[in-house]
Amino acid sequence: MFWRKFFSRMANSKTNWLVYLAEICLIIFSILVAMQADRYRQNIRSENKLDDYLRAMYQDLLIDQRLNQNNLADCLNDIKNIEASMRLSQINQSDSLSSALQNFGAVISRGVFRAFPPTTYDIMISTGDIGIIKDLEFRSRLAGAFSFRADYVKKDLLAFDALTDDVARSLGQYGNLSCMVSTPEPQTCLRDRPGFIDNFNNELFLLLTNARSRAYHLRIATRYFEATIKKMEEMYDLQAQEEENSDQ
Repeated sequence: MFWRKFFSRMANSKTNWLVYLAEICLIIFSILVAMQADRYRQNIRSENKLDDYLRAMYQDLLIDQRLNQNNLADCLNDIKNIEASMRLSQINQSDSLSSALQNFGAVISRGVFRAFPPTTYDIMISTGDIGIIKDLEFRSRLAGAFSFRADYVKKDLLAFDALTDDVARSLGQYGNLSCMVSTPEPQTCLRDRPGFIDNFNNELFLLLTNARSRAYHLRIATRYFEATIKKMEEMYDLQAQEEENSDQ
């Protein structure tokens, strides 16, 4: 009904209705072209943003992987030192006690890498930009790697800090811990030698349990990160890009 009236008015009008129709088509065409151009510009911006995010995330993964590997190596040394310290502390001889305390001192002084700054992945989650990664399998892989980093690796290291403080306070009743760690003859810092021999293993058992759990989780983390790094290199050829940038 509407179109019948419209064409009827056009037919009765002195103005050529084909001109109006052409103008309408031109307007519609211009709108469609503008929308397509805007969509194209948005896609270019998204692609550029994704490229920047991926480069930054790739660097995050490489840095965290190095930290995981360093922490794992130190953790394995912790296990060796703690086991040796527990074994030697049960031999009531000055040399054995000295070696036990030196091994314990190595664990205390070695410490761990505790830097956990926000990652590019965290930023993408908080801003909602994670949606520009269209590959859901890859997005899930990233979520697994960075979630494991926060939920296990970080918590293990915080637990190690807390346990170290607890053990240090507990051992303080048997001797001067600062003296034990710094002197070449740590057995001379003991005030209660029998009490130390009777209780030292119980205290270190908690540290040993934590160290073994840390080592287990760090092995998983290194596998997670290695697989994710390899996937990024395969999908986006980031390794080649980074090598090209470093040459320049």
